Amino acid sequence: MLDIIPLIGLALVDSLSVGTLVLPLTLLLRWGRLRTIPYATYLGTISVAYFALGITLMLGFAGIGPIITEATQTDWFPWVTLVLGAALAAFGIFAPNPKKPEPGETNVPTDTTKMQKATRAGLAGMASLALGAAVIEAATMLPYLAAIGIMQSFEITPLLRLALLAAYCIIMVLPAILAGAAMGLVGDRLADRLQRWIPRLNYEAKVTLLWIAAIVGITMVYRSANALNLW
Repeated sequence: MLDIIPLIGLALVDSLSVGTLVLPLTLLLRWGRLRTIPYATYLGTISVAYFALGITLMLGFAGIGPIITEATQTDWFPWVTLVLGAALAAFGIFAPNPKKPEPGETNVPTDTTKMQKATRAGLAGMASLALGAAVIEAATMLPYLAAIGIMQSFEITPLLRLALLAAYCIIMVLPAILAGAAMGLVGDRLADRLQRWIPRLNYEAKVTLLWIAAIVGITMVYRSANALNLW
């Protein structure tokens, strides 16, 4: 059975990024309603961009696959995952809490003028905005890189590995899909509430990220300790 719990945790961390959550929510607030085709274009583009990047990374990993496999079978590898898990857990538990929004604060996060131009440029603008977000976040996609490494360590067929990567990318945009669906069902009433609650939602997203980091880290520590017979 594949150990996909860390993958799910990493996908949830990625789902809270600017490109996969904050910008989609901001688009919904600017529109005041769900514009299905432009919104789907944005989410589809950023999902495909991450999927394509994942395939590229996997092809790169393929060359060092035997080295990784050999490393995972050494006596010292569980110590490495133990230390990494402890560091991730420490970050989730001891990192400073994000600043709580002031009562009545209603500022909507924006991505400066680029997002404003994209929302006026139609589908091409949505695609360029998504690609821009993916490129900007590529330099800080540590959870995604870790997930690719985990997928490459699984002894599965290439087709199943691609399916796993696709599922990961879907989980990344799932919160934004749910937000869009809710906007489509409720409409203006939801927009008014989101306008009021967006600072709180951003705060909760950051707190949730710390919780997920702690849970994934503790899971890695537990499994590494079992492999080392430390219990």
